[in-house]
Formats: sequence, C-alpha cells, structure tokens
Amino acid sequence: MLKLKRVLIVTVCLSIILTACAPATPAPSPLPPATQQPTVPPATPIPTSEPISAGAPVIEYLNQKSKLLVTSSVTGKVFDAFTPIPLGEAYNYAFAPDGHSLALVSDGQLYLIDLPSWKYRTFDMGSDGWLSSVYSPDGALLAMASGFSDGALLIVDAKSGEVKASTQAGFSIRNVKFTADGKAIMVYGPHPAPNSSINVGAPKAALFALSDLSVLWSVDLNGIRDGMFPKKADTPDLYLPGAAWFFVPGVAFSPDRDILYLVHGDEDKLTTVDFTHRKVSTVDVHVKTSWLDQLMALTAGVAHAKGMDGTTKEAVISSDGKYLYVVGTTEVVTKQANSINWDVTDTPIGLQVIEVEDGTLVAKIETEANSARLSQDGKYVFLIGWTRNISYETPWTDVYDTSSNSLVKHIDNVYLTPTRLMDGRPILVSSYAISENVCYMAHVDSATWAIASEWKGTNCFDWLIDP
Repeated sequence: MLKLKRVLIVTVCLSIILTACAPATPAPSPLPPATQQPTVPPATPIPTSEPISAGAPVIEYLNQKSKLLVTSSVTGKVFDAFTPIPLGEAYNYAFAPDGHSLALVSDGQLYLIDLPSWKYRTFDMGSDGWLSSVYSPDGALLAMASGFSDGALLIVDAKSGEVKASTQAGFSIRNVKFTADGKAIMVYGPHPAPNSSINVGAPKAALFALSDLSVLWSVDLNGIRDGMFPKKADTPDLYLPGAAWFFVPGVAFSPDRDILYLVHGDEDKLTTVDFTHRKVSTVDVHVKTSWLDQLMALTAGVAHAKGMDGTTKEAVISSDGKYLYVVGTTEVVTKQANSINWDVTDTPIGLQVIEVEDGTLVAKIETEANSARLSQDGKYVFLIGWTRNISYETPWTDVYDTSSNSLVKHIDNVYLTPTRLMDGRPILVSSYAISENVCYMAHVDSATWAIASEWKGTNCFDWLIDP
C-alpha cells in the first residue's frame, strides 16, 4: 500500500535547500519498532577516560528542540567541559575551511562558534525562515540563503556577524557558492509558488555582485524540471497518489571553476551553467561509441520511460572537477486493480560516473544506494543505502575508489559520515537508530575501513557532515 507522499515531499524540499558547499541538515534515520531490532556488532568495552581532542560536535534532538554538544568519538560520552548550546527545532550549519569554526543557523539566529575554545556569539538574522550558510574560500565571509520562495540572500562577516549586504532573489535558493575570485556569488534554485511546493516557472541560475548583491547575470533554465508538477491542471489535491510528478536533479558546483552542473531528474541529460562566460549548454549523457555506432544511431528512435511519478538524484563532483558521481531513485505509482489502494515501486538508478566535459557516461555500476558523499580528501565516494528486514531498516555503505573506478569495500550496519573533531581533524563516523529509543554509533578507521570504536545507548546524536 502506498503511503501518501505529503510528509516526504515537504521533508525533501526542506532538506535539499542548500547542498553545494555546506551540507543540509541530516535527515533523521528511520525509527524501527522497539520490538524489532536488527543485529549489530556487540559494543566493545572501551575506557571512559579520553582526551578532549577526541571530542566531536554533535546535535541532539529532543522534544522539538535541539542542542549542540561535544561527545567523545571513542566512547560516546558527553564532555562536561563543553556547556551544551540550546537550539531550535530546525538547524543548518557549515564548517569553516580550516575546520576550527562552525557557523550554525537555528530559528533565525546565527551562531558563530570557535570549536577549540567553545566560545560563541549569536546574531539575529531577522528571519524565522530556513536559512543556510556557506563560507567564502578564505573563511572571512558567509553567504546565507533562504530556500523559501522569497529567496533571501545575505552576506555576513564571519567574525563580527555584521550583515554586509542583503537582497531577495525572488526564487528558492538551493545551492550557493562564492566565485573563485571572491567578487561574486553564484546561486541556483527552483521557482515554487509562495507557500507551496508547486513549481510556477523554470529554475534559475544567477550571479550576484558581492559588494551590494546586485544582479550581474540571471538565466531561466527552461530544460530543467525541479520540484512538483501536476499531471492535470484541475487536480484538487496534488499530494494524492499519482496526482503529480516530482523531480529533483543532481546538482554540483565545480570545485575549481565558476561552473554549475545539473544532471536532469527526468532525462539522461547534463546541463552546464558557465558563470564566467555567462552561457548555458545541455548534452545527452551518453556512452562513447565508434563512428559506425554513431552512424547507426542516426536512424534509431529514442525510447523514454513511461509512467514514472518521479526521480530524485544526488550528485557529487570529483576533487579535480572532471567527473560527476550520481545516484538516485525512480518511483513508479500504480493503482491496484479493483482496489482503493496503490502500489509504489522504487528502483535505484545505480551509480553513474559522468565526464563533465561532454556528458560521457564513463561507468555505470549496479548499486541500490540512494545517497552519495565525497570523502574529505576526494579519494572516495561513499554510497549509502538501506536494507529492509520486514519492519525495520539497517544502513550500509559501499566505498567507491575514484582512482581505480571500483568498489573497494562494503560495510554493513554503517551510515558512513565524514565529520571533524574539535581541533579540525577529519574523521569518519556512523549513527543510526536500532530501536525507538536506542542508537548504534561508531568511529570508522579511514585507512582500514574497520570499526575503531562503537557504542549503543539512548543518547542519539546527529554527527555534523563535512563537507
């Protein structure tokens, strides 16, 4: 039986507000029933005394409120030396380039936190809406953006909290990045109707001057479908099963050029937005063929999938800016015969490795992963999926080596997450719920992929994702 998509769509729309350089708030792990628990490795007894340098910032969510804590990456013990910072229900964050500072936004308040000293200041951003932030390459400035339909955009001094400039883009800002020369801001986002997830126009890409946020260039991306689209104009409730299409493209900024890449959600196409030369181009994602294959293809028709209710994609880009790594899921909704019930089929698209230069599909690997993250050193892509066992789900992670273009490790019961310790050092961790009130957490050795330490308990934390 199909579960209505209203909650899912609202959650997705919030969680994908901004994903370019700063991660969006981690989606909460599915909570299985307390009576049905997956088998996890027994927690290894570990001494409770460890240096503060082993601490990592985490967020604890409880009773519609959150708080920022420091917990040991060895035992999970909360350090009393770091007073918890109370937050609201929603939050978003970004690590500074050096890993020593954290910008966190919750309920319209900006927290600028020096992690080693745990000193922080708060600033009212004048908005109760959802704001996300990303640091400039030198860490001196923050670009803050709203994913709601007004598209508020602010430039903030990362030391003083002073708002240097502000404007409204007029569309939902989902991705933002400083240009390489630091003189402008690049943004992308869909164009939903006010207070709605329904799209009323083409997504936009825009370039804003850093000094006063005046528009230097703006373009409608008419070939991109991003968001919810009614199947019929007179549909009374778009959240009913089969009433609308829902597409999310894979989006990534180049790490070394002022370029944005979008892998279409509804088609195998790659759109490139070049902010330097102010032009847009689109190519088919294709496998390289010989001249004879290309000649034969001239007389062949193109087959398109029919009946899809939507596809959601995620994309990360290699550290050299040459390849996109794309995963996602296609959902098909069908009504059961002689019944009021509906069936839903989720089909993973696998891992697609796409060369950004011309859209060549370099590799396609079968995987049921629906999420992808790049390791902090750029050497690996972490492919994350879930295994359903009757009434609960357990995570797994496949490690994809970008140099050998191959899967090198499969890790069960691990939701691999790159984060940072309080002194800025990178670390790999995992967390997921194994019952309604119990979480399993772990620290994973990045050299051997073995579990270095692990624990279970009622203190369920969200690690802060970096990058």
